[in-house]
Amino acid sequence: MSDLIKINIVTPLELLKSKETKMSVLPGSEGDLGVMSRHTPLMTLLNRGVIKLFDENNSLSDKIAVDGGVADISEEGITVLSERAEIIGSNSSNKQILEEKINDLNLKLKKPEIAEDKTLKDELEFLNFVLEKSN
Repeated sequence: MSDLIKINIVTPLELLKSKETKMSVLPGSEGDLGVMSRHTPLMTLLNRGVIKLFDENNSLSDKIAVDGGVADISEEGITVLSERAEIIGSNSSNKQILEEKINDLNLKLKKPEIAEDKTLKDELEFLNFVLEKSN
């Protein structure tokens, strides 16, 4: 039996990440939750935080910021559903893309007709969180 478990991270727009991992650490509503193969099936709410994926050598391979959501852990693997999620990279191009998105949202929010748009404000707050975690 394989020691790997598949994780799928899904937003309303895309399947952001699909990968076999040795362990996934999720930002559960009751604290961080480590999930490996043969984990007890469960569903849990997620807080805003960072999902950490570990490879077969127990090395951190990926970090994905999620804006809360739900995780379904079953024999088939882990499915994370989140309204917003971004892959956190340590390279400068990833940070530059985040900064450009933040600048675009700030410009949009300066327009009086959309200055109070809660969705845009939530997106801006989440992108600032992602940028902070990528530093």
